[in-house]
Amino acid sequence: MNDDKDWQERLAAAGLVVKKGGADPTGFVPPVVAGQMVSCPPGDGRSEAWVDIEDRLLHEKANADWYRLSVEGGLFPESDPSFFIGLAPEEEGPGQWIRVELQTSWDIMGKGASGLLGSAHGRPEFLALSCDGTVLCCGTTSQFSIGTVVVTSPDHSEVLRRFARYVATSEIGHPDERTAARRWLDSNPAHTWNQ
Repeated sequence: MNDDKDWQERLAAAGLVVKKGGADPTGFVPPVVAGQMVSCPPGDGRSEAWVDIEDRLLHEKANADWYRLSVEGGLFPESDPSFFIGLAPEEEGPGQWIRVELQTSWDIMGKGASGLLGSAHGRPEFLALSCDGTVLCCGTTSQFSIGTVVVTSPDHSEVLRRFARYVATSEIGHPDERTAARRWLDSNPAHTWNQ
């Protein structure tokens, strides 16, 4: 990201502060692959919650659902609300995971969605990953609702593995994304649960 101060300010509007050090996301599911998580079936450890766009308490309910599913699904414990947020590439660069901490005052699905985490206030489009790489979470917008989707054990998902194989062997995207997809597959080989 070209202007660190700018995107850090935009994350702060959502109630997120960049947290230096700690977990290294190398070897975790790359953002380019994680973006396919909404295609995962319920059998892949998927849970979700949706709020109608016409609901007068839209962003309050969506924020509450995001927090509840994030804690219940294991994105972070209430005692340490740290996780990775996926930042979109600039000028064809690779997606990246940035470690953040949720502050006491936050608005991920409302104000946050008007910054780096979506297309407009109340229109989220973002990815998050637990610090141990075992839980994916996203805020997303459909035609009539906004929602939160959580997928546990992304390395068990055939949908994500199939897409990672495609990314790793194709000429699409950034070369670093192909390398990251191959690294993730190699460090999480298919097991009997996948056959």
